[in-house]
Amino acid sequence: MIELMVALTLGMLVLVASTSFYLLTRSTYGSINDSANIEERGQFAIGVVSRMLRQIAYTPPASDGGSMQISSQMLMGLDNCSTPSDSETLGCDAGAAVNASDVLLTRFFGVGTAADPTVSDGSMVDCSGQAVAAPSNIDNAASQRGLSILYVQNGADGLPYLMCKYRRRAAGKETSTFVAQQLVPGVENLQVLFGISTDDDEVADKFVPASQVGAAEWARVFALKVALVVRGDNTSAASSGQPAIQLFGPMYNGADGTFTPTQNPQSARRLFTATVQVRNYLSCMQGDPSCL
Repeated sequence: MIELMVALTLGMLVLVASTSFYLLTRSTYGSINDSANIEERGQFAIGVVSRMLRQIAYTPPASDGGSMQISSQMLMGLDNCSTPSDSETLGCDAGAAVNASDVLLTRFFGVGTAADPTVSDGSMVDCSGQAVAAPSNIDNAASQRGLSILYVQNGADGLPYLMCKYRRRAAGKETSTFVAQQLVPGVENLQVLFGISTDDDEVADKFVPASQVGAAEWARVFALKVALVVRGDNTSAASSGQPAIQLFGPMYNGADGTFTPTQNPQSARRLFTATVQVRNYLSCMQGDPSCL
């Protein structure tokens, strides 16, 4: 009987040790998997946003060799917007935004093949990856530009997503049909600051949220700061709560500068940021008298 009791005790100790090792291994695997997923998703998300911003502001030459004049904006934004409306002027539908996230709209010209400019060569794409061709003529130039709207929205599975809204293309031309597509899961906050040149030297002098950009200042936005917070799928964080995340660094004390997670507080998170220079402006778009 004594030998049996000793054997049972040793067996229980081995079982407890094996169970603890299994749980530790599983937790470690979940943390490593979360870290890899967050890194992959964050780099892809910030890459998509950066690419959309780098495509704006370029204006192709007109048929007479001069500069094509486009009056409608290439860039727009909205603070604390839930679902952007199906519109090129960027409105916001009713409902609460996910973590007060922003909406970003970009317009850009496509590039066609040498044989047919209205057939895209694949070098310019919208946020869905859909190729955009050059405009068929100067009269249709504004309406035939590419369009990408980026925002954050909760999916049917309850996860937040970086969303892409674009216009469906058919036979190489954009239609009036807007389509929303989930791009990256786990993106729970998108904030954008717009860098405005106040002295017309094409260098950003101040960075402000969209709500503080005046109607005449959109054409003087020469840089943007983008912040994305991406969370993991598992509850792998050590504590039950997380401190506020400084989205644009400790020196920024303006609106929308911090984010304190309230949902899934034990999920791992990471901040991804980028500062994108708007590099395609032509001087005539800034009111240069030589272009008039």
